[in-house]
Formats: sequence, C-alpha cells, structure tokens
Amino acid sequence: MNDALSLNGKTAIVTGAAQGIGRAIATRFSRCGARVVIADIDETLGIAAATELGEGVLFEHCDISQAGSVESLVDRVVARFDQIDILVNNAGHHPSDPRQRVPIDKFSPDLWRSKIDVDLHGTFYCNRVISAHMVQHSSGCIINIASVAGVVALRNQIAHDAAKAGIIKMAEAMALELGPHGIRVNTISPGSTVTSATENLFYGPNGIATDKAEQMLSFIPLGRPGMPDDIAGAALFLASNLANYVTGHNLVVDGGWVAGFNRNF
Repeated sequence: MNDALSLNGKTAIVTGAAQGIGRAIATRFSRCGARVVIADIDETLGIAAATELGEGVLFEHCDISQAGSVESLVDRVVARFDQIDILVNNAGHHPSDPRQRVPIDKFSPDLWRSKIDVDLHGTFYCNRVISAHMVQHSSGCIINIASVAGVVALRNQIAHDAAKAGIIKMAEAMALELGPHGIRVNTISPGSTVTSATENLFYGPNGIATDKAEQMLSFIPLGRPGMPDDIAGAALFLASNLANYVTGHNLVVDGGWVAGFNRNF
C-alpha cells in the first residue's frame, strides 16, 4: 500500500456505514489501517458489518437526526479512542418507493421533513459536534457525501435536490471557518450508484435493468453505474495525505454524468 494512502493510527467515524456506500468506505478505511466506528441506526446490519470487517472496527448506534444521539456517540468514541481524526457524513434518508418521486405540488410534507431531518440536519449535528472536538486538536478531516442532485437538479426529487445542495454549501462554509484550525472539509457527490435503494428503484429480478435504468445509463459516458467502492476510493483520497492541500472541494464521482447532463431524466 502507498504510504501516502495509509490511515494508520487514525480514528474515523462513518455514519450510515451498515451497508451500501458507507460500508464500502468503512471497509476501505479499515484496510488502510484506520480504526473505524460504524455509526448507524440499524443495529442488526451495523453489528454484522463490524463483525465481518473484524479487529479495529466497531459499531455504535446513532440516530443522526437527533442532536443528543450524536453528542452521545462522540462522547463514547472520544472516551475509547481519545481523538477523532476523520468524519464521513454518509447517512441519509433514501425512499425506495418510486411513487414518492413526484412534483413539488404533490410532494408530501412528511417526506420533506424526514429527508431534511436526516440528510441536512443530521449532517449539521455531526459536523457541529465533531468539528468542535477537532478544533481542540488543531487537525481533522471531514467528508460530506452529497449527490449529483446537489449539482444539477433532478426532476421530482425536490427534497433530495435541496438537501444535497445544502450539504455541498455547508462543506464550503466549513472549509472557510475550519481551515485556520488545520481541518479540511470536502464533499463527494456520487452519481447513480448501485445500492439496495437504487436496486429497488431501477432493477428487477436477476439484476435486469428497467427501461428507466437503461435511459439513465445511456447518458453516462463510462456506460455503467457507480459501485460503492468507486466512492470509497474517492473518500480514501480525500482522507489521505495525498489531499493535504484540498479543502472546500466537491469531488463529483459520476462516470461523466454531470459533464453531459440530460435534463429530461
């Protein structure tokens, strides 16, 4: 392994890491030497992930939409490891029912609140508490996971678009405020990535793509959806010494989607 990519001696919290992109990031960080805390609301999947990844990885229950839950998580992690070096804000609310993708005049206020509470408020709570800890140590790396939906608007996903755009701008503001304390803050905006949520939306039995998925893939220059490990590789770069002079950046990992964005999707 390239020494510049080593995370030996680092402690990382990855929210929403029981499955999908978060789990891939936790896996990659662990393999590169970090102590990893899987922070998730799903205890069954979270414990299973930590057990499978093995030594140096543990699960901690956390509902990031509740400020008190985040504060308790940080207290437990600091008590165990003394310092938090890396935070990856990956947890999000991912409705898998395509009937919930509707124009704003039909969009449920309850769905709006649940999306904003987790994606935007939850990211703020984690950033607020953990950045305060990092300021005390004059070092740290924060990575927010947003979406291409925060860069270019997607139809019938008003809450998703708004939350992810807010996350990107939050990271930029934090980079300005926390840079003088030696803390780097960046964002990753994945394109269409294969997870359980997107499989439910776009794929049928035996992995056969729906017409909607085929339409989406037709304007991704690399011709395939992203995989969780594609996003994990970007996260490792931003967490590593190779990115020591990178802050306030939104790294789009989308196979070229945004470069030739099709606004009819």
